[in-house]
Amino acid sequence: MALALPTKPTTCDLSTVAQPSSTLAPPTGLTLKLIALGKGTQNYTCATPTSTPASNGAVAQLWDFSCSVAKNGPVPIATIGKHFFFDATTPEFDLNGLGNTRLSKKEVFTAPIPAADVPWLRLETVAAGTTSPVKMIYRLKTKGGVAPATCAGKKAGSTVTVPYEAQYWVYV
Repeated sequence: MALALPTKPTTCDLSTVAQPSSTLAPPTGLTLKLIALGKGTQNYTCATPTSTPASNGAVAQLWDFSCSVAKNGPVPIATIGKHFFFDATTPEFDLNGLGNTRLSKKEVFTAPIPAADVPWLRLETVAAGTTSPVKMIYRLKTKGGVAPATCAGKKAGSTVTVPYEAQYWVYV
């Protein structure tokens, strides 16, 4: 199977697109630049077979989902980058045409189905390691990614990966 080559973000009019309703208010004074669909894994580490899985970052491929949301319908989407963790607490986004952005978690909103879906987040850019005009990224409309309740049956030091999807709303 051939993979699509990464492209620059599509230009669609996002000026009338409203962020999904939650207590995570959209930023003031910033412009919505991109809506990315992320598919990947939330990663957890099991210290021992009897421990609770501890968050160990995430990895996701990102697609430009802007036109699908703006036009409220299916539009072909292109690969535009990737999401991963720089260290245990610093999410990083490498977005074609926008550069590399490291962020920190500033606000959390419980997902509509918290037992199954990871929380929605507001992330703000940190200066170190950022080569991008991006100021904030919101993780919204999550599906999946929640750690199992225990590490039963896992070896000490093993990693548990849980598939997830999310929309990433990118503001400059």
